[in-house]
Amino acid sequence: MTVGAGKIELVRRPDMVVNRDYVALLESCNLLDFDSLYHFRNGTTVKQIRDRSIIRMDVHTGTGNRIFYLKRHTAARPGLWDRLGNFFSGKRPSPGMFEFENICDFRNSGIPTVAPVAAGERKTGFCRYESFLITESFEPYLSLEHLIYNLPDRLKGPEGEKRKEELVKAVARLARQMHDRGFNHGDFNATHVLVGPENQNGNCPLALFDLQRMDRKKWLKTKWFIKILAELSFSMPEPLFTENDRVILFKAYKGISDLGLMDRLQIFLIRLKQQKIKHHTQKIMNRRKHTGR
Repeated sequence: MTVGAGKIELVRRPDMVVNRDYVALLESCNLLDFDSLYHFRNGTTVKQIRDRSIIRMDVHTGTGNRIFYLKRHTAARPGLWDRLGNFFSGKRPSPGMFEFENICDFRNSGIPTVAPVAAGERKTGFCRYESFLITESFEPYLSLEHLIYNLPDRLKGPEGEKRKEELVKAVARLARQMHDRGFNHGDFNATHVLVGPENQNGNCPLALFDLQRMDRKKWLKTKWFIKILAELSFSMPEPLFTENDRVILFKAYKGISDLGLMDRLQIFLIRLKQQKIKHHTQKIMNRRKHTGR
């Protein structure tokens, strides 16, 4: 299974790095250089926006078909504040390599995520880099968002309620594990939480993906906590998820069984943040409705 944790061994090539586990496979397909990967043309476009595209790659091997996803970033020049932020934080200048390193750091720290295959960056001008990231498909995992909107019956009824409570607690513990190890996913919501098949104990393993937005400023852990629980609460909508589910989420993150005065204040702040997210999302949707963008 490609989703998991564990140390990634890297092989460095011109303008790119490769997960050692995939070197032989890529070489057998003549895909072991920057140009052949960045300019790969035989895939299916999954997403296309102004400066980024995602391509599904069906790679045929002697043992069967493997599905990879190529996230390709055009050579857009970052703004002044982004350049200054990258300089002071030591962040890689290209989003492809930055996300690859985040995935490796997650897995090396024991936090489950997708399998990184390769990444590359190449300078094309002053502060301009074209870059890419390739990951392997996370099947049979599916996103929590997909589960909520397409398979809601799995979270209903006596068995479903029990499954939902365990799932909410597991998501909270995953968020806490991530924060305790010094990472913060900048977009931690149901879209980016992966849910695996149930194991023998009836529990579903979890993972995170889409690590392009990552924060490592440990002194902001309190802010991380408020923002992430608000994002999760917003992305786990009623009536499937209730206020009681959100309290369970809060308690599981903090590892407590009862709410104190400070806890109730933090829940209040989370609700305020959730409302801000809701209003901001509505503004974006209204703008897209009227402008088509």
